[in-house]
Amino acid sequence: MIYQGTARYPVSEIVIHCSATPPGWMKGQSLAAKRAEIRRWHVDQRGWRDIGYHHLIDRDGSTLPGRPETEIGAGVEGHNRGVIHICLVGGAGSTADDPFEKNFAAAQDLALRGLLTEIADRTAVSRVSGHNEYAAKACPGFRVLKWRSRT
Repeated sequence: MIYQGTARYPVSEIVIHCSATPPGWMKGQSLAAKRAEIRRWHVDQRGWRDIGYHHLIDRDGSTLPGRPETEIGAGVEGHNRGVIHICLVGGAGSTADDPFEKNFAAAQDLALRGLLTEIADRTAVSRVSGHNEYAAKACPGFRVLKWRSRT
């Protein structure tokens, strides 16, 4: 089981996000450089203490951790305790009803499915949702329930 914060909130949900960046954003740069830029947005522009996401997935399917899973994230206002936040790089100009493949790469699909399984093996995940289920936003740029029902 994964617990977050000093109150040890049990992790039971994963929320999926997108970085709202175009497909060629920071082309040729590493995912670590992209993570540093997203962290800068969150820390310098929003005043958060760290990057809001626990994991990032680049267009080539590579993944990197962001904020430690044992820390409460900053992905959905008022809905962060017991939640792991995953961010897909891309999604600029997307709508909430786009198909996954319109804004993201096949490698991201495979990596996201694998990461969901890996996290579920370590904690009791009862819900996987999109940011757009909690806010009037396109993010992550698709309907998570519909995407998950595809095999």
